[in-house]
Amino acid sequence: MNPELENQAWRRLRTYAAGRISPGFAERVVRAARAGVEAAPSLLGQFLLGAATAAACALVVVVVHSRATRVQDESSLADWQQIASSADDLSQTQ
Repeated sequence: MNPELENQAWRRLRTYAAGRISPGFAERVVRAARAGVEAAPSLLGQFLLGAATAAACALVVVVVHSRATRVQDESSLADWQQIASSADDLSQTQ
């Protein structure tokens, strides 16, 4: 592409964008950013939140795993009971 045309296109875009921004926008953004930094949670608070989240996730994993294991055990036991019953029936008929 022609560098001069590209530069003109960028200048037009910047001019258009500058016309769309309300007066005082930059000051408001800087003020909000500074307020956000001051209002940010402490490192300890972030660590505690992370630790609590990790503990909650671990608890969910343990509960789901134990439930899935119990369901699988019950299913396996029912299958083995059916096999044992069939074996008993077969041994009684012989």
